[in-house]
Amino acid sequence: MPQPDTPFILDAQPTTLASWAKAVCNAIDAQGIDSHQLLLEAAIEPEQLNDPEGRILVSKMSRLWALAVAATGNEAFGLCVPQFVLPTSFHALGFSWMVSETLREAWHRAQRYYQIVSNVLTIEIQEGSEESAFCYVKIPGQAYAKEAIDAFSATMIRMAMSVSAGQLRPLRVELEREPPEDPAPFSQYFPCDVRFSAGHNRIYFSNSDLDKPLPSANRDIALKNDEVVQSYLSRLLQQSLTKQVTEKIITALTMGEPSQSLIADSLHMSSRNLQRKLKDEATSFRQLLDEVRKHLAQRYLTHTQQSIIDITYQLGFQDPSNFTRAFKRWFGMSPTTFRQQQHTTL
Repeated sequence: MPQPDTPFILDAQPTTLASWAKAVCNAIDAQGIDSHQLLLEAAIEPEQLNDPEGRILVSKMSRLWALAVAATGNEAFGLCVPQFVLPTSFHALGFSWMVSETLREAWHRAQRYYQIVSNVLTIEIQEGSEESAFCYVKIPGQAYAKEAIDAFSATMIRMAMSVSAGQLRPLRVELEREPPEDPAPFSQYFPCDVRFSAGHNRIYFSNSDLDKPLPSANRDIALKNDEVVQSYLSRLLQQSLTKQVTEKIITALTMGEPSQSLIADSLHMSSRNLQRKLKDEATSFRQLLDEVRKHLAQRYLTHTQQSIIDITYQLGFQDPSNFTRAFKRWFGMSPTTFRQQQHTTL
């Protein structure tokens, strides 16, 4: 089963917080560009930005990022956004983050609740003996703008330095994006080494810094804000049948391959009605089952030492040969080869 701190929620139409989009628009305006016009070109209603719990399709946000880069002529535009980010840009999660006892605790909060910010990717934490990495991990089949990752990474570092009075600094930043034509803005913004074409998006801090008590820590306030985040997350998850079905599939997998009728029964509807409603959300039960298995297989092979046989049965396959055939269809290689390659690159 997935670890509690690494929730996996698929969505047929990934979204992001409207308050995050508002920070992006403030950065656009600061460049002398009319963000209102760019919003309209991206098919985003400007009024959406004033809804503290509003959501905007990631596909439309990607269009907005592209328009902003074109209008400003600045390929490092994502680095302009953090100065306009407020704690409320991340709903109550921003406040919880700021009053966490340590940066590591703040990371785990972000990991646990990041889908309220955007569910086009997940957060993973890779822990080493001397340093650990905060990782933005792409959900298979989803896409996002590289400028969004630039902005998210820059914001995370800015917040870490802010809550520590400038004492906590990253060791290095590794970005999946290709090197920009002018890397100077990146080297000037990040107080550490920046590496491009890394094949992943990770921010490294020393373990000693991650565990230093933060001067802004307040456990009572953090827990209260966690309750607000959980309440919002609960409402968000109820908005999509796709998400509910995904959760049911994850829970049922360890008992074998779940059937559509089993999941439909657990949701108190007929199998035919479930099929119709999922079709309305541009997906199907078989597609969701396949995507869940693919994502979890990738996670287990990369971040656990479980045997191939154990993973086979955790994903509801009857035997390893079936799992291997499915894995080759997903990734073009066997599970064993994939694990060897992942461990080589870590």
